[in-house]
Amino acid sequence: MLVAPQEAPTPAATPAASRSGLFQMPLFHPGTEVTQNGRREKVSHVILRRREIMVYLEGQEEPVKPERLSLAPTTFTTERRPETLTWYL
Repeated sequence: MLVAPQEAPTPAATPAASRSGLFQMPLFHPGTEVTQNGRREKVSHVILRRREIMVYLEGQEEPVKPERLSLAPTTFTTERRPETLTWYL
């Protein structure tokens, strides 16, 4: 029995969400409120250590891995958008 090779899906056949250029991820920056073990905490600062993001919370000396914190994701886009030109006179 001869079976035709399967072709990769065309762009029109892929889901719209994967083509939209939008993605979501938590954005940790100083002052952001997060939840850790059911308690509200505030981010002091964020560093990159050994290729890992480490989040420092206010009042705590030890860093916390981001996966241990709850934060609503922020939506980003990978699509280029034309910037508006601002003219100063």
